Amino acid sequence: MGFHKIRFGYPGKKMPSEINNGLSLQEQLDILTYAQTLPQKKFLKLMNNKILLSMVLLAITTTSINAADTLPGINSAGGGSIMPAGQFKMAYKFISMKRDKIFDGSNEVSNDRNLDATATVNLLIARYGIKPGFDVRVALPYKSLEATAQLIPGKGVEIDNHGMGDMVIMARHALSNMRMDGYLLSAGLGVKLPTGKSDKTFAYTAAGTPAVGSNTPMPTQLGTGEAEYKAELGITKFFNDLRLDAHTMYTYRPKATNDYDFGNELAYNLSIVKPLTNTLNFGIEYNGKYNSKTDMGSDTNPQLRAMLPFKAFSGTVGYITPQIHYVPFGKPKIHFDFGVSILTHYNLSEAQPLEKTRFVIRMGYLF
Repeated sequence: MGFHKIRFGYPGKKMPSEINNGLSLQEQLDILTYAQTLPQKKFLKLMNNKILLSMVLLAITTTSINAADTLPGINSAGGGSIMPAGQFKMAYKFISMKRDKIFDGSNEVSNDRNLDATATVNLLIARYGIKPGFDVRVALPYKSLEATAQLIPGKGVEIDNHGMGDMVIMARHALSNMRMDGYLLSAGLGVKLPTGKSDKTFAYTAAGTPAVGSNTPMPTQLGTGEAEYKAELGITKFFNDLRLDAHTMYTYRPKATNDYDFGNELAYNLSIVKPLTNTLNFGIEYNGKYNSKTDMGSDTNPQLRAMLPFKAFSGTVGYITPQIHYVPFGKPKIHFDFGVSILTHYNLSEAQPLEKTRFVIRMGYLF
């Protein structure tokens, strides 16, 4: 009888149905197990008292580890998760990488132009649940790109581009129900708007180089100058104390400024996160990407195009990202995360720079 009251509530009393509150079967059993250890009078009082029942629930949930409270992988785009209706979350993500190696096919080749490039991206993400099973998110990046290269022996160029990048707006809709189906599958559509500048010039060009008076190449610009269109599919599932998120996104890119063809992209991510304690999660994920072949179009000038080591990515690449999530209050109200993406495989369409490691910091606050 007590278990029935926990599951379905008690008519005419201020005792909620814990099914409606979203508790799992195991959590409901935990409440009953605890309640049955009380003296009979206290047990009956507990079954009819919402305040005491809430205190029991709080005691149980703060001393147990619930995989449903774990965060998605740091690069997984949340898998198939969707923000509950009326809830708003702000997140900040910092990405840092260094590119001073050149790769072609599945081999590392000589860095003949002495390219030394670093890039950081500060990404601000806002996400809001419009209604049950439907949310929207907006991502606004601030980019910093610095690089030096020798186009002619003894004569180099420098790039120092900083500013807002292209904003992305996405909408996501649930295709399944976590409680009924045991997993959450969702699909989304979005657009990348050309809010970043695409006409930045070189910070320094040595006299006599074809870079004099030219803009920096498109892959080093803050934006592409054209809209891009995105479609995503994601899934989230919990296995006991593990959280699994899988996500893939296809990006269709029309030709950008100067007829630069960045190619179309298919990104795919798989992450597993396990809570170690109430406040600490460990995760590992695979981040892969395929990009069709690119074309520099009429970017810069013909002589400079033949020399530049700054090229857009094309081919396939994969990273493994171990990570730690710190959730100071046990629930993902606020969190601080850190991960390192390590290059594991690549097969590039042409000689181009590529980072061997990527450092990622993520912070979030649920309002």
